Amino acid sequence: MNKTLLSTTIKTAIAATLSLIVAKYLGLEFSSSAGIITILDIFETRQDTLKGGFKRALSAIIALVLGILVFEIFDYKTWAFGLYLLLFVPISFLLKIELGLGPSSVIVTHLLSYGTINSQIIINELGLVLIGTGFAMLTNLYAPESQDELIDWIEDIDGDIKDILNFYGNILVKHIDVEVYEGKIKKLEYDIDKALDLAIIEKDNRIENSKNLLIKLNQREREMDLLKEMYDDLKEIPVEYADGKLISDIIIDTSNNLTEDGDMVTVKNRIEFLKEHFNMMELPETHEDFLIRSAIFQVFRSLNQFIDIRRNINSEVFKI
Repeated sequence: MNKTLLSTTIKTAIAATLSLIVAKYLGLEFSSSAGIITILDIFETRQDTLKGGFKRALSAIIALVLGILVFEIFDYKTWAFGLYLLLFVPISFLLKIELGLGPSSVIVTHLLSYGTINSQIIINELGLVLIGTGFAMLTNLYAPESQDELIDWIEDIDGDIKDILNFYGNILVKHIDVEVYEGKIKKLEYDIDKALDLAIIEKDNRIENSKNLLIKLNQREREMDLLKEMYDDLKEIPVEYADGKLISDIIIDTSNNLTEDGDMVTVKNRIEFLKEHFNMMELPETHEDFLIRSAIFQVFRSLNQFIDIRRNINSEVFKI
C-alpha cells in the first residue's frame, strides 16, 4: 500500500467516524448519513476534495428545495420521489454537480420518511450535509508532501538522460545492440510517467505552491522526445564514419555538463563550430553520403534544442 492510499484510507476512516459521532452528539436524525457524506466527499487531493465538497453541498441545498416543493405540491408519496428525480437529475448535469446525485437524493428520502416538513427537519438535513462535508474538507487540510520523493525521481530521470547520452556517444564509435537503447528509453519513460503522476497530485495538494516541479518534469519529458528523435538520426550514421568521433565527443560532453554547474554555453559553441566544419566539407557525392550528412545536421538541431531546455532548467533555482 503506497503512502497516498494509506493516508486516504486512514483519513476516510477517522473523518467518517468523527462526523457520525458529532451528528449523534447533536441529536440529528439519520446521523449515519453524515458519515456516508464524508466518505463520498473525500478525494485523493486537497483541491479535488474542496471542489467536490462545494459541489455536493450545493447539490444538497438544491435537492432539498426541489424535494420540498415536489412533496408539498404532490404529497409525500413514493411516486413523487420519482418525479423529484426526473427534475433533479437533468438539473444536476446542467449545473455540473452530478456527483452529488446520490447523497443529495438520500437526504430527500429522509423528507419522504418524515412525511412532513418544518424548520427543524430542514436544519437536521442541512446539519448532516454541513458535518459530512466539513469533516471531509478538514481532513484534507493535511496532505502528505512528496517533494523529497519527487526530487529522488528527478535525480533518477537525470541519471537516465545522462546514461542515454553516453550511450549515444558510444554507438557512433562501436557496435551496440539496439535492445540496449530500448531498455534505457523504457526506463526513462517509466520514471517520467511516475514522477509526473506524483507531481500532479502534489500540485493539487499544495494549492498555494507554484507549478515549478511539474514544469521541470514537463521539460524533461520534452528532452526525452528529443532523445528519441536523435536516436533515429544517429542510426543513419555508420560506425565507420570518419568524423563520427567528433559527434560522439560533443554528445558525451553534453552529458557531462547536465548538472546546474555545467557549462552548456561552451557545449553550444562547440556544436556551432562542428556545424561550420561540416558546412565547409565538400558536398555529398552519393545518396548515402547525403543521408548521413542530413542526419548529422538533424542531430545537431535536436542537440541544440535539448541544450536550450537544459539551460532553462539549470538557470532557475530549484524551488519547492
